[in-house]
Amino acid sequence: MKYFESIIHQNNKENYPVCGDTCRCERTMEGTVLVLCDGVGSGVYANIAAITCAERLMELFRSDIPFKDACCMVADSMHRARTEAIPFAAFSAIKVFVDGNFTVYSYEAPKPILIRDHRATVLEPRFLTAGYEMIGETFGTLELSDAIFVCSDGVTQAGLGLGYRFGLGEQGTAEYLSSQLRLTRNIHQVLEKTAEMTRDISGGRYADDTTMALLRAREARELVIATGPPSVKQKDAEFVQRFMDAPGLHVICGSTTMDIFSRQLGRKAEYVGKDAAYGAPPEYHIEGIDLVTEGAIMLNQVYNIMDEMAEHPSLKEEMGEEPSIVQRLCKMLLEADIITFLYGRAINDAHSALIFKQVGVRSRQTAVKLLCERLREMGKTVITINF
Repeated sequence: MKYFESIIHQNNKENYPVCGDTCRCERTMEGTVLVLCDGVGSGVYANIAAITCAERLMELFRSDIPFKDACCMVADSMHRARTEAIPFAAFSAIKVFVDGNFTVYSYEAPKPILIRDHRATVLEPRFLTAGYEMIGETFGTLELSDAIFVCSDGVTQAGLGLGYRFGLGEQGTAEYLSSQLRLTRNIHQVLEKTAEMTRDISGGRYADDTTMALLRAREARELVIATGPPSVKQKDAEFVQRFMDAPGLHVICGSTTMDIFSRQLGRKAEYVGKDAAYGAPPEYHIEGIDLVTEGAIMLNQVYNIMDEMAEHPSLKEEMGEEPSIVQRLCKMLLEADIITFLYGRAINDAHSALIFKQVGVRSRQTAVKLLCERLREMGKTVITINF
């Protein structure tokens, strides 16, 4: 499956504490949406204008308003800002479907650029009317390793009046991107070099807020977690088959869940030993499964350390210590792009026992819900399938 990784590089205008550009990216089962908004002017006022525009666009998308209609509505509303003292922002909005087909709407913003085979090409939009305004519309398809690039005019207008009559422009940006893509496949480095170039041709300073964003297509890193027995025993076989057929890494969380898999697969569950780390759950082994462990306690502990692991993913390894089973599962979650929870809805009365509440262990249902919310906040695609 294709995954569309968002990469953003941003530099504030010189001597300004906040950036007048902002980006938002969200993923659903339908596809990935990225918006880059450029508030008029600089500093706090521009920052507020950009954030307002971005949040309005994203809220319209979440409300199931068609992508084109939402972009045209926001572009049309900007017409008032030409005569009234209300925030104005230019924007580029990209929607990429799971098959790689994409649409870009550009309002008062530079044209999008397609990166393919280490070469950047400016895409020419067709223009539509949005009330009293005009908005550019561009279509295309991203294959694996392709990327769609958008930027604020801090990039395309760099060098204006300093050797560049109209600024660097979209074509100049694409040519420089191509030159850097021939030197390295590290797209982060390409964006850093491009930003440095815009600063250099602008007299050694960022003359405007400078933001670049892209969505790059690559193979998705997938992870499937089975936790909890199905609500009725008749669903056990389907539950196990769905899990085994899923692509990516496979994890079982729950002793009863483990017993179901052992029985259905005819494979013995072997006790590996309690983890050496204090308080860590035990680990088991079933042939063909990447990790087998406890249920509610494990999920609680993973949630508790997730933010710390995201900030310091290799802390224990750097100290010469082996990562615990909790850290290993947390790392698998952080490295995955698409995470599927196969959630068995059978109620475990033990999770409501007083001792669980006494030591602060959330129920499996609550732990899974909190994990899903946190992972989505991190930009992961999270799927929950109930059994």
